[in-house]
Amino acid sequence: MDVVIRKLNGLWHLIIGSSLIRTPFLATQDRALVVTDARRAYPGAKIFQRD
Repeated sequence: MDVVIRKLNGLWHLIIGSSLIRTPFLATQDRALVVTDARRAYPGAKIFQRD
């Protein structure tokens, strides 16, 4: 499973396949916090980060 983390419209989003899931993090917050949350929610997934 691939998870893409992307910043859109001032919020972090997780993109899993064709689904877009908004995370409860503002774009001003640390990306590492979002990555940690994605790793916890989707263990074993490949995490890609895009700006």
